[in-house]
Amino acid sequence: MNKTDVPLIKEYRINRQKKCLKCIYKYAFDRDKQKECILSLYHNRKERSSEHREKSIFRGMVIPSLRYLGLIVGYGDSIRISANGKLIIESEAMNSKLHERVLRAVIYEVDKNIFHFIDFIKGLSSFPPREIINKLCNKISGPPDKQKRERIRKFLSILEQVKLMNHSSQKLSLNKKKYNQAIKDVDVSMKNIEDFKKCFFDAYFEVSKNTAGIADIVDIREKVSIQMLKEYKVIVTEDQFDELLRGTPFETEKYIISLGEPMGAEEKLFKYKGDYFRTLYIKTRKMGVTK
Repeated sequence: MNKTDVPLIKEYRINRQKKCLKCIYKYAFDRDKQKECILSLYHNRKERSSEHREKSIFRGMVIPSLRYLGLIVGYGDSIRISANGKLIIESEAMNSKLHERVLRAVIYEVDKNIFHFIDFIKGLSSFPPREIINKLCNKISGPPDKQKRERIRKFLSILEQVKLMNHSSQKLSLNKKKYNQAIKDVDVSMKNIEDFKKCFFDAYFEVSKNTAGIADIVDIREKVSIQMLKEYKVIVTEDQFDELLRGTPFETEKYIISLGEPMGAEEKLFKYKGDYFRTLYIKTRKMGVTK
């Protein structure tokens, strides 16, 4: 684990995160409704003004936390749930064990991409939390130690809540059984590529039917992940979608996939051969494309 900076996930309680996500999902693109819904989840014991609560809770805690975890996209009046966020919400309504696996897969990838705590901790034996925090603190650059410790504690709590970490007898250690399951769940080689291609083409034709064949990859990610979950009980996170799409032929005797670049800096772009893309267009060469 190299020296790295890590964000502060102020709202680190998984159950509260999910309730906030449901507010974002229910009132997509309606910032005022999202704000009202989220603020209703937090008791106003000190009778703070609505402006203070919006600044400290909605803008200062919830939205940044969900954004750092990759569970929402958009800004201002365009905030909505991401594909990973929707996976969490939809899986909760399906099956408790599947939901737990989805949470672990999503959080595991957050750790792999940003925090890198698991790779460090899995090389250790069981340690008291304070010792692990001290060791991680030495690996993190940026803020003063007090702030580092707060950031570490809160993300370690998230890892513990999704059961990637064990905390027993005042010792903290990797939950190897749950960790191994998460590794399998994010392994694209375990996915059926034909199932993925079917869902991909289904999603593309649905998303692009009213847009002259041009589809936002963000929208396709969401539809594919949910279709794979509901039809096959298979977890496909955003990272996995991108890896599976990169492994899909972009030109065959039946179709050609073209990618469109973004107009400016945007979130969750698709990386392909070193460049970043926002949209895709599929030109069919023959009727009856295998979806």
